[in-house]
Amino acid sequence: MSIIKTVQRLEFENVFPEEKPNTVLEYLKLVSAPTLLGIIGFNNIVPAPNFDNFFNNQDIQWDIIQRVKKYGRENKLPEPPEVVSREASLRLAEIILANRKTLLDENKNSDKDSDEINIFKAFLIINKEVNIKQNFGNSQDNVDKMADMAITMAFSSADIGLYSNTDWEFGKLLYTTIVKFEYLLEFLASQKEYQYLEVALCKNFKEVNIADLKKQVKLLLATVFKMKYEKVYKLVPEKAKHIRFLNTLASAEIDESSDFTNLKNYPIYKIDEKTFSFIDYFFVVDKFFKSVRFILKDAYNAHHNLPPKDGSFFSFYNTKFSEEFLMKRVLDDIFHWDYMVKRQEVNTKDNEPDYYSRHSNTIYLFENKDVLVAAGIKSSSDIDDIKKLLKKKFLDDGDRAVGIGQLVNSIQQIVENDFKYDEYANQIENLIIYPILIVSDRIFEILGMNYTLNKWHLELVKEKLGNKYNPDFIKNLTFIDIDTLIFWQPHLREKDFHLKDIVDDHHRKMNKVAKINSPNLQEAMKQANESFYNRLSPIGNRFQEYKFPTALLVDKFRDVLPE
Repeated sequence: MSIIKTVQRLEFENVFPEEKPNTVLEYLKLVSAPTLLGIIGFNNIVPAPNFDNFFNNQDIQWDIIQRVKKYGRENKLPEPPEVVSREASLRLAEIILANRKTLLDENKNSDKDSDEINIFKAFLIINKEVNIKQNFGNSQDNVDKMADMAITMAFSSADIGLYSNTDWEFGKLLYTTIVKFEYLLEFLASQKEYQYLEVALCKNFKEVNIADLKKQVKLLLATVFKMKYEKVYKLVPEKAKHIRFLNTLASAEIDESSDFTNLKNYPIYKIDEKTFSFIDYFFVVDKFFKSVRFILKDAYNAHHNLPPKDGSFFSFYNTKFSEEFLMKRVLDDIFHWDYMVKRQEVNTKDNEPDYYSRHSNTIYLFENKDVLVAAGIKSSSDIDDIKKLLKKKFLDDGDRAVGIGQLVNSIQQIVENDFKYDEYANQIENLIIYPILIVSDRIFEILGMNYTLNKWHLELVKEKLGNKYNPDFIKNLTFIDIDTLIFWQPHLREKDFHLKDIVDDHHRKMNKVAKINSPNLQEAMKQANESFYNRLSPIGNRFQEYKFPTALLVDKFRDVLPE
């Protein structure tokens, strides 16, 4: 089962209360260059070392264990704290690369024992930075506060691994990214007018044509897949064309940023002319869907003589590709049965649902939102700023209803027999409606998000319908990312009730209020936490019994790997 991480990160004062902490950079200046090079990509190693196995020097190791145990006893920690988190590892890599001249090129240090203790202290300093953003005090008194806390804690780091076992999460990302990348290339080839976008992609990655680019991408992702499971992150390619391609993913200049923007754009570090280090496997994979849109944006703006900050491209991309191409292809494959009724073509686009499918008296109503989140908001850990963004992107942007608002408008039209896109819906009462909001970025598929958005959905639908609202017929909001739909696609297309079953189970768990009945306070707290976790889990974490057919992933690589 995929369990969301909830572990306390150790801070400097917890371990070294008698010392005055220094800056991260000052500790790193005391570390040798080979050790610092090893830190780049260190976050790819699972499981990461902790306070009890960090040091080769056994005397230092024993001292650290005693210090942490003392802190744990004094503060009654329920489980061992952690030192090395993915956020901290990436932050260290970013600082090292941003200060390459000082920390690598001019570095003369060589004391291994000193290396370890200074790297350890650097981790502790960064942990404090992360913990400050995620300090909410005691929020376990109600589920709404827990939802706010969960969203705030996960929002800034969901795209670097949300779960305790990232293997499952990474496998899902790898497969769905290949599928989406292939859809994107198919979309660009679908219209002659998009040819300049194909040319821009090839030019960026220094490939002659799209076929060569596709082959290089799939070969790299196959290599990443293999290396992650072998727990290595350094690559020495033999062929010049592979080195040329990897060079486009590496940069000699990296600046620090609030959400690892530079590491995401250049997720590979070039150690020497033939050796490359993968800074982060998730970032490497994301490069070929999340990041390529910005390559396309630059080409689009240049082609249309638009200024760099013009947002016209995203309107084009979100509508033409994300909604009308990617989402439609995926949902058409899921709802492929001839007896499924799709929306009718009419002369107006007024409140037209992004996708509509009806089976008898059951309606699936979809809205699709491809949302970009500014780095400042994403990394702010400010629930008020995050909720303000969510309401603007998923409820009402100030000028019109969007997302949930559009779904509720369609629900109101169906209930009032004034729905233009399916005449049958206007001739019958008591239709069962499943409103579903699809997003393109997995950072929204986090603990507490569906719960919170469903609260807004219920408030709005009750306001619009009044006494016509009936929860037996108008279901809760289902909030799901496109990756989860693609990942479940083989199962969902097998039977017409499979999606309904998963959604119904999700809603039951989201609404279930557990009765805590234990005289033991610790056991009662454990039950309460499990109840909160169950209610707040995203739908992507519900279908635990699903066994993805791995042959589908292997098939994606057959054309680039030897038999």
